[in-house]
Amino acid sequence: MNHIYIIHAGEDSGIAERLHDDLHNAGHDARIDTYELKLGMNSIQFMNEGIAQASKIIILYSKHTTSAAWQKSEIDGAFWNEVEQRGAKCIVMRLDDTLLPPLLGPKVFATLAQDLSNYASVLEAVCDAVLPAKTPSSIMADAFEFASPNPFRRVRAEFFEDVPKLLAEAFAPPDAMKMSALEEMKPCFLEGSRGTGKSMLLLALRARNLASRRNAKPISQLFGFYLKLSRGAVCNAGISVDQNSDPDFIKPAEGVQVTDAFSQEIVLCLLESLFSEIKFCIQEQHVSCDAHCEHALATEAYRLLTGVEPIHQLTIDGLLAHMANIHRDLANFIRRKFIYRESVSVPITILDIEMLKSIFRFSKQTLPALRNSMFVILLDEYENLFPFQQRVINGLVKLAAPDFTVKVAKKLGGEDVSGTTTGQELQEIHDYNRVTLVYDVEDASQMRLYAGLLQSVTEKLLTNAGLLNGDLNSLLPHLSGSEVDEKAWSAEMADILNISVSDFANMSVDCKNEKINHYSEAATYRVLYKRGGRQKEKVFAGFNELSFLSSGVIRYFLEILGVAFHLQYAGGSALTSPIPFAAETQTQAVHIVSQHYLTTLSRNVEVYGERLKYYVLDLGDCLRHKLLYHSSEPEAGRLTIDDPQSLEDVRFAEMKKVLSLGIREGVFQTREGRPAFKPKHRSDPQPAEVSICRIYAPVLQISPRQRWRTRVSCDELLGLWNPDSRATMKKRLIKKMASISHPHPRLNLGGSDQ
Repeated sequence: MNHIYIIHAGEDSGIAERLHDDLHNAGHDARIDTYELKLGMNSIQFMNEGIAQASKIIILYSKHTTSAAWQKSEIDGAFWNEVEQRGAKCIVMRLDDTLLPPLLGPKVFATLAQDLSNYASVLEAVCDAVLPAKTPSSIMADAFEFASPNPFRRVRAEFFEDVPKLLAEAFAPPDAMKMSALEEMKPCFLEGSRGTGKSMLLLALRARNLASRRNAKPISQLFGFYLKLSRGAVCNAGISVDQNSDPDFIKPAEGVQVTDAFSQEIVLCLLESLFSEIKFCIQEQHVSCDAHCEHALATEAYRLLTGVEPIHQLTIDGLLAHMANIHRDLANFIRRKFIYRESVSVPITILDIEMLKSIFRFSKQTLPALRNSMFVILLDEYENLFPFQQRVINGLVKLAAPDFTVKVAKKLGGEDVSGTTTGQELQEIHDYNRVTLVYDVEDASQMRLYAGLLQSVTEKLLTNAGLLNGDLNSLLPHLSGSEVDEKAWSAEMADILNISVSDFANMSVDCKNEKINHYSEAATYRVLYKRGGRQKEKVFAGFNELSFLSSGVIRYFLEILGVAFHLQYAGGSALTSPIPFAAETQTQAVHIVSQHYLTTLSRNVEVYGERLKYYVLDLGDCLRHKLLYHSSEPEAGRLTIDDPQSLEDVRFAEMKKVLSLGIREGVFQTREGRPAFKPKHRSDPQPAEVSICRIYAPVLQISPRQRWRTRVSCDELLGLWNPDSRATMKKRLIKKMASISHPHPRLNLGGSDQ
């Protein structure tokens, strides 16, 4: 994604606006004065900011340019910025045959025909000039191609089907607290944003994976079977209302019917999953079962399921085929009844939790290997369900003991539904435990646990590929030496402290170390980006730094390593051991992954994705301005909402929804790992904190460290979200974030400076 600034004469605004819209539709953040510059705004400031903040500048040159004084000034400024400050690259697009100044000649990429007949090809040429040879997303696609030898290509649970043992071993983390909650009898809800390993951990408890992890010994404790609660897993009853609200049925009784139909279907889905798992474990000899035992099991399950004796001798395959027929009849009933409004007969009415428990008990009695096992229902993507469906699952959790237990994975950011179909509320601690898969990487103890998990996962993935050689610190070396000029860095440190460079150099060791600890990172960013300089990207290298940047999300860390592996070894010969990834390669991989996640927000998040992308960009611009210019709190990436109670008001309903969506999709994070927008009490609201996930820090050019807070109000957040007030509010926030007076008017340069 590129920040593109378009320079044009007033008479050429029509083609400029068309170009702006097409570039915007191609995924670029294009800026143009006719859209953003309103009456009374500072036009010079707008032009300066447009040129300084752009990564590419498109100059529309025509016969009108020679008499357009402001456009010529912008062209001069843009060209000087590119040459003297290594700023944005200038691209000239000719609109006619007007003679060009000699200095702009090499910048011409295309000439537009008078009748615009070649507009499409010119737009393509401009996009080719703007875009790199390969986009971050295309590099990611190549790096994680399924057939590639990349040991880090398995970033999703589905990619482990061919190596179940690896899944079970790699994602059974050395975190005793979380694993004990998963393996005990009490049900639990496993919560995390996208990429935190929810499905991985859930599937690690699947019977086939547990058996593989335990060297194919008979299963003696847990027997887990898995069901993904996606919309395709159960029949759609024609419901098209918002996911966060119950269906608005025409008749009250219809709601009861749909709920009951879902209750029966989910029981049937669970039984299909159970017997599929039993069948697999028998085939792999994890569970012993002869023909007589299999017949007895299938016959009794059929009898409990239908209430009648089977006509023929049944196997598990035959039982599953019969279940598939029941499922088809049930889906047919739901569609004809609730979508097409036909009068149809009910196919079956005895699929309930008591029947489920009866089949569980008989299965344990019939299969000796399972006699002492605990049946574990593993339910994924709970957030996909409507509230009435979640109440059915909650009832399952409530009534599970002592016959089975339920482990449910769900994304953060959604509203919890506590009701059940039994009339009793589902209560945390009393009925279930909540396990949050969010590690606060700024907390030393949590970071230690997270680093241990990453080390365990990475080493096992490398071992499986036959590439493990040494520890991760040797695989991921730090940058040797400084990444910026020492004199320039010292000058920025002195500027932050409001002292001379010589005074900074002569500080006492203790005092100097203290200031370096506070402001060293900010000074580095200021050397790199403060004056429009883009000589090189911010360096990110080393196990600790990459772990911190991944912000508690396993997938981000593995993707960075996967891209680094691809960059270093793509097209190379077969490896026997990995050579350490150079700091430059690690850095390149970090920026590719960061850019990929920002640019794909519009495709990955339905409805709000496009606006959310630009919202993150705007917040990043504000925080970058604070990082580069604030005098005392530069690394202030934690957004503190002073009035979270306002999010309960109707006016801020959309804003609350967007923040919750951002947490669910991993764009935003809260320190506690839970949505933090409800005040403790409306009469005494406590500030709520939310921050942009650190994986976006490289592309936004902000520090992933969040040492200080940036206080904002709901009005300011909403103003930045609304298209009509976006530009004005962004300028207001930028001005606010750099308005603090300097905290160091006088420094005691001895050892006691505070």
